[in-house]
Amino acid sequence: MKRTFILTLTSLSLLLLGHNTHAQKVTKLSETDLMLAKMQGKIYGWMTEWQVPGCAISIVKDGQVLWTAGLGQKNTATKQFVTPQTLFPIASCSKSFTAAAMAILVDEGKVDWNKPVKYYLPDFELSDVDAEHTVMVKDLLSHRTGLPRHDFVWLYSSLDRQTIYKSLKYLKLSKKPYEQYQYNNLMYMVAGVLIERVSGMTWEKFVEERLLKPLKMNQTVLTYPELFKSMDYSKSYRKLNDQLAEAGFGSNVDAIGPAGAVKSNAEDMSHWLLMQLQQGKYENQQIVSSKNLKENHTPLTVVYPAEAKYPELGFSTYGMGWNQNVYRGAQRLQHNGSIEGYRSQMTLFPNNNIGIFITTNSSAADYYFVNVVTNSLTDMLFNLPEIDWHSRMKQEKADATFAEEKRAKEQNANRVLFASMSHNLDNYAGIYEHPAYGILQIYKSDKGLMAKYHNQTIELVHFHYDYFLGKDMLDNMPIQFLTNFKGAIDQVQIDFPNAGIIQFLKK
Repeated sequence: MKRTFILTLTSLSLLLLGHNTHAQKVTKLSETDLMLAKMQGKIYGWMTEWQVPGCAISIVKDGQVLWTAGLGQKNTATKQFVTPQTLFPIASCSKSFTAAAMAILVDEGKVDWNKPVKYYLPDFELSDVDAEHTVMVKDLLSHRTGLPRHDFVWLYSSLDRQTIYKSLKYLKLSKKPYEQYQYNNLMYMVAGVLIERVSGMTWEKFVEERLLKPLKMNQTVLTYPELFKSMDYSKSYRKLNDQLAEAGFGSNVDAIGPAGAVKSNAEDMSHWLLMQLQQGKYENQQIVSSKNLKENHTPLTVVYPAEAKYPELGFSTYGMGWNQNVYRGAQRLQHNGSIEGYRSQMTLFPNNNIGIFITTNSSAADYYFVNVVTNSLTDMLFNLPEIDWHSRMKQEKADATFAEEKRAKEQNANRVLFASMSHNLDNYAGIYEHPAYGILQIYKSDKGLMAKYHNQTIELVHFHYDYFLGKDMLDNMPIQFLTNFKGAIDQVQIDFPNAGIIQFLKK
């Protein structure tokens, strides 16, 4: 379907708001144009409140592109504006691309959803041999392998994909396969390795050739070096001492690319939404079969913990690359994405032929802002009384802050005041190692103990005895030094979120 753009709305926006990149001659405005122009004004106000410098949005409806917009700034230093062509890393929204790529291989008879991963990857190894032989292809994409996140294996490291893949056997499973939903980036990376082995192309090349090119997503790229070649990409920002600071690009997300490495824009993502809503077809070309795209959209596991916070929302399930739930009675498919300071969200209403994509360049608002915008746009498009999602999300954020402060107070209540370390600082220094998590270097400084981990410098704040709390990359994570039977310190334990306690042994 040929892409269309509502020029009249952008003209009105230029007059009312002083910025847009697609000004044309003003003609008679439709009711939809006026509603979108009013919503755009609201979004600008929310951007200010949530500390979001820039965002981009696209809406598709009934096989057409209804709206694409770039709002705010992509670079606060140069004051450059976001456009519908500005590239943003969309992080875990990339999972839908990997799921669709796998669906193409299923279409071609090269992969079976229900065959064990081991059938295609004989060198696939997990710490649990039964799980290793049980996990099927669809399980890699539905977060039900039993492996928790273990994100600090790759996050900010210098490890490549193959090295991370080979290290999986050193990571403990916390559940049996199918026992519980556990979101997992590493298993999507494995899906990418499987795509490479079966197709003979890297995941990047396969996605480019079989998805991006036929969908005419000509500006979308899959690695940071490609992003930096573009003349139009957004910086990202994080909150630092109540101000916004650049978040940088050090996450190493390209190493686990199939889980989160797509960098796209509002214009290209409108094509992606159209294909998803049109049963795998774009401009009369069948990219993915309707049958296997539907497999991506079909619930496979209940998202845990099961929670429906508001009466308008249903419980969430997960298929392959997509969450499924209900919004105000309408079936909804959705996925978020978070990396560095970027936050993105894509949403489909398949029974209503509506899709919404939003991407932002600030982690200060986490997902609160994208939820406010997406839900408010949905209310507008469905012609429903608008819910005050802005106030709801403000309260959610306040509740989360209160809960964190309460947790910190409870933690401090267990602190044994003036309980000194068991050894001199020099005895804690050394090189500690885990076969998957890598090298942790502990050293003494004028601040006390410091650590180097994945090229990041981390301060260790003494809590009591041989127990510390991390700062920076390991913010507020419990870190404990242990001794052997000779009384010498021989290991460090770190309690990583969504992974559990990981032991680094002293070399």
